[in-house]
Amino acid sequence: MAGRRTLGVMAPHRPVSRVVPVVLAVLTVVAPVACSSNGGNDTGTPTTPDRSSTVTDTIPSDDAITTSPSTTMTSTSTSTSTSTSTSTSTSNAPTTTTSNTDPALVDALQAVLDAAATSLPSPDATVQAAVVGPVAGIEWASTSGSDPEANRPFRMASVGKTFTAATVLRLVETRSIALDDPIGALLLPDTVTLLERDGYDLATITVAHLLQHTGGLYDYAFGDGSPFLQDALADRSRVWTRREQLELAVSVGDPLFAPGSGFRYSDTGYALLGEIIEVETRLPYADAMRDLLGLDRLGLANIWLESGQTAPGGLLPISRSFLGSDEISDLDFSLDAFGGGGLAGTTTEVARFFGALLGGEVFVEPTTLGRLLSVPDTNRAQEEFGIVLGDGAHGVYRMDIGGQTCWSHRGFLGTIALSCPDAGVSLVVTTNTALTDPLPVAADLIAVVLAA
Repeated sequence: MAGRRTLGVMAPHRPVSRVVPVVLAVLTVVAPVACSSNGGNDTGTPTTPDRSSTVTDTIPSDDAITTSPSTTMTSTSTSTSTSTSTSTSTSNAPTTTTSNTDPALVDALQAVLDAAATSLPSPDATVQAAVVGPVAGIEWASTSGSDPEANRPFRMASVGKTFTAATVLRLVETRSIALDDPIGALLLPDTVTLLERDGYDLATITVAHLLQHTGGLYDYAFGDGSPFLQDALADRSRVWTRREQLELAVSVGDPLFAPGSGFRYSDTGYALLGEIIEVETRLPYADAMRDLLGLDRLGLANIWLESGQTAPGGLLPISRSFLGSDEISDLDFSLDAFGGGGLAGTTTEVARFFGALLGGEVFVEPTTLGRLLSVPDTNRAQEEFGIVLGDGAHGVYRMDIGGQTCWSHRGFLGTIALSCPDAGVSLVVTTNTALTDPLPVAADLIAVVLAA
């Protein structure tokens, strides 16, 4: 891959070190995705303690916004033209959509996806991507692989943690909670009992610790010795609850370190954040998230919780998901529905959300974005499964891509969503394939846009 080192983002691919045995049986290394050579709840509302907290959103009302959400891409510049680009390197011509009609730019972006698709483990998998750059006047989405539908929604997996973190910070803005609040006073009594019996001191674990993965909580999903993924694959129709996942966490693992003294990625922590959101708002997680983040105001109608909400009308079915060459679309995605992931959406709308978040359009108070982006010393240069994460903040990770500071989050199904505020570019890439690395593809797409 000529020019890869100039992007300054990728460490050499390492063996997968902490993946449960069933994953090792399928993929023994993190699979780099080929890139071009251009350089670059439980679904019901929980019973809550006696609280008076309610959701209050002081962001301007939806009535003041003229954005009309649609599955058809809308222009971010004065041009409203739409062009369709086709690719001869795949069996299906992608239904590319873009608000920038420069054929050279569209072709260069498509070439990045076409190169990536050649290395997917399954011939039935598809790379999807969207680039949103208001400064460059582009809003582009396309695919390469077996599925030509650029507007097909995909499973975000852990990219949903960014939505959860932003929702928690909106609760901080409403004064419902504070980042330094101990979580013992915010969780359901049964959850408090469960965790304390396993040795967790909930008076010393704070909301910020959960957001930063510094609470020392064992990860029920991928912690050492966890049977979670084996169990999910063995019974793909199993409907999971948050309680089952927390019980798994305490039955298999124990507290890992003193709160604030280290970093360990933890789906358990984000499941607890989902519960805190539900307790404080007295709403199901996904409903509270939509309200607090103002997704309707932002014109993001096509983002939803796959297990727990009805898909928006008029959307195509969700993209097929893979673990290596094994299709796992038949999994019940309640396995990821309680704050740590589980959201679905179109690539364009997820890219728009990241742009809005990093552009200060989600929060009411200007200082809140700074809180989201603050990085504790414990969280610098983190990686998981040999995949570079970056410097961990509160639900997003900082990394340098081609000289740009970008903020991102990854998802298990080969997904990355990021925004580079100074460059005015946000994007999403998903291979829909677990443990493949989409970062080289994202880096190449950014390089193409910046060179245009």
